[in-house]
Amino acid sequence: MSQVETKTQLAKLLAQEGIEVVHDPKMSTAAFDPKKRILYLPVLKEMTGDVYDLFVMHEVGHALYTPQDGFHSTPEDRGQRYKGFLNVVEDARIEKKVKRKYPGGRGNMIRGYHKLMDQDFFGVKGANVNALSCIDRFNLYFKCGLALDIKFKPEEQEFIERGATLESWDDVLDLVEDLWAYAEDEEATTD
Repeated sequence: MSQVETKTQLAKLLAQEGIEVVHDPKMSTAAFDPKKRILYLPVLKEMTGDVYDLFVMHEVGHALYTPQDGFHSTPEDRGQRYKGFLNVVEDARIEKKVKRKYPGGRGNMIRGYHKLMDQDFFGVKGANVNALSCIDRFNLYFKCGLALDIKFKPEEQEFIERGATLESWDDVLDLVEDLWAYAEDEEATTD
């Protein structure tokens, strides 16, 4: 069985349903369509097993926990930046939940994120991560953990504490509203 076939089977098993899995060399990252139930995986030049597993686990998290109407019911008047905030916060929630459900994949996800950081996947290599926007620091903190020594202002620390306790979609929506009110002029560039 090839790696593509193996990862396809893994995604279907972890998602606990017959989702469709598409391996697309034109994609730069993984994605999940919650309506069509399609998990898209990139075919990257340096696609290690841990990176592959990270992408599978992350997108399976969306398959299991992101409501089908989630991103699609986002108010259009808020635009793409708002959807970026929503995706960053939802990523923090689903990754925590999928790691809890499948603790054996936690190490693969950590090593996968380290590999992506080495490849400058997030575009922050050599940058002062503490000068990034609040939403970007939030994103990197929940994906890369303590590896980047990210600092938060006292008024931002509440967002991190709430991000660590997200359980429901309503929790995500509440936190996004507060983050948006705090930093709506910021762009989510590391998502």
